[in-house]
Amino acid sequence: MPDQMLHVIDGPDKPALQWALAYPDREEVHFTLEDDSVDASISRMKETADGFSFEIEGVLTSGVYKSRPFRASYSVGSRSGEITIGG
Repeated sequence: MPDQMLHVIDGPDKPALQWALAYPDREEVHFTLEDDSVDASISRMKETADGFSFEIEGVLTSGVYKSRPFRASYSVGSRSGEITIGG
């Protein structure tokens, strides 16, 4: 199955991402997509030099892609980005 791309139009702020990373068994973040929404558990997060953009990895915990690993490019400045679900 090819990679599936989901476009995030609204998502968590930086503290929520950090909290979800620190407590992956208890905390999740919510991403609103163009036509749906998903919750996710965060396992890795790398901040870029601008301080607003992140490379994120984790597992989706709700929706049709529940239990699927993902990686994402996400900006807390615009609260938008892209989630890639691997095949």
